[in-house]
Amino acid sequence: MKVLRFLVQVLLLPLLLLVAKPAVFGQSEILKLASEEVEKGNYNSALKIYTRIADKDSLNALANFGAAYSILNLQMDKRLSIHYMERAMRAGIEDADAMFYMALAYFVNLKLDLAEAAFLEYKQNPNGTMFESIDMYLRYIENAREISRAPVSVMFENLGENINTEYPDYYPLVTPDESFLAFTSRRKRNVGARLEFDGFYPSDIWFSKVSEGEFQMAQNCGKAINSSYDEQLVGMTVNADRLFIYSDNIKDYGDIYYSIFSGEEYQQKVKFDKSINSEAFESAATISNDENTFFFASDRPGGLGGKDIYMTRKLPTGYWAEPQNLGANINTEFDEDFPFLFHDGQSLYFSSQGHNSMGGYDLFKSTWNNSENSWSVPVNLGYPVNTPEDNMTISFTQDQLHAYVSCWRKDSKGDLDIYRITFLEKDPRRTIFKCKIVKENSQDIIKNAFVSVIDVKSGEEIGSYAPNPNTGGFVMALQPGNYHVVIEPENYQTLEMDLMVKGKSDFKENQLQEFVVKPN
Repeated sequence: MKVLRFLVQVLLLPLLLLVAKPAVFGQSEILKLASEEVEKGNYNSALKIYTRIADKDSLNALANFGAAYSILNLQMDKRLSIHYMERAMRAGIEDADAMFYMALAYFVNLKLDLAEAAFLEYKQNPNGTMFESIDMYLRYIENAREISRAPVSVMFENLGENINTEYPDYYPLVTPDESFLAFTSRRKRNVGARLEFDGFYPSDIWFSKVSEGEFQMAQNCGKAINSSYDEQLVGMTVNADRLFIYSDNIKDYGDIYYSIFSGEEYQQKVKFDKSINSEAFESAATISNDENTFFFASDRPGGLGGKDIYMTRKLPTGYWAEPQNLGANINTEFDEDFPFLFHDGQSLYFSSQGHNSMGGYDLFKSTWNNSENSWSVPVNLGYPVNTPEDNMTISFTQDQLHAYVSCWRKDSKGDLDIYRITFLEKDPRRTIFKCKIVKENSQDIIKNAFVSVIDVKSGEEIGSYAPNPNTGGFVMALQPGNYHVVIEPENYQTLEMDLMVKGKSDFKENQLQEFVVKPN
């Protein structure tokens, strides 16, 4: 079962979507073909088939249901899952779990009241098969309501075509000075590329160095690390002289490796010894600056449930001591993963399905308390850093003003992309604009919209934003300059306008900005 559980993570599927397949699949030849793609986990291929039918026949319940189900298992615009699922429900889809998937579509789109009502309605269905997960989703909904009410002020910047591709690009780790970035990608290789059963290529580890202030075209780490199987970056030393790797070669899985940079390249990966790797499943790791304290995730016996985070220290002999579970402040009955020890040695970031997660894995921070000799109760990093999707890794710069994550956003190249986050409240050089979009001649706040900000001088997009789904507000933080703002609200006319941000002497910490849009 270790392989199956890791494949859920490798394939980057949202929590609990790999459940029993809807029984309705496979009732015609063309739908049978799509069903076979679903069985293989190739949701991209399945979606193409389902949408080809559903877009021609909005009353085809099976095709619309299949399209929604596929979308929920992909990294793409999840709003489309509502579109197809509502069609399937109107067409009278005959599946005992249909209302569960309707609720899930609402949930991942943060339509929390609709999701809650649908989950509760589904709970009354005596024929449903997903009852065990309902209470968990209701807990996620309560957490998401609370967290999304007070979003953190952040700006997402897509790292562009030198780093991101149409394929999944994820698990980024950056050096504190942002001179080196390493990550995992399932892009096509130059030699020996072969598609796997899910329609993507095997995962490799890639890296990029900065030159003249820009990340250069990403390079494959080479055959010493990458093989014809799946390798993933799961940790890195502070100066990137050692990478921590998960390698899945079917015969040997569930262990962590390392590769040392020597000369001009990374050397052959080596498996950690039995003090770290066990008969159980080890998935991710981080190390202190002095390389004497090592944290990793494992589902070995004796934990608090699922994967837990453990710590071990290096002995005078050079070997690692017996690992210690970090305890109930960090670990829960659910999975914890991807520890990232910040460079101060006091701040531990990690992902967890427990605590007050707003859906699947959320990112948390815990601080070491020297006087109490314990880790503090973890703090959720907030929305939109966390979402109802799985948010697995985060890597901070030295000043903690920026961090690197992977996610799908509207400007993604096609799947998961790597983004640089700016924490706006920590940046004193920018003017903070607290914004909302309203309907013309009313006070109606528009919550479904996409906002792009383009630097007039360079012509480059320097930021993209979306309103908070609950409040409709969003925050822009802009340095002095001239900008072109494009507002694309759903069911309203696109609004374009110029915005000038003055110099430091005219700086305003918070400036209100209201965008007025017209109906189509």
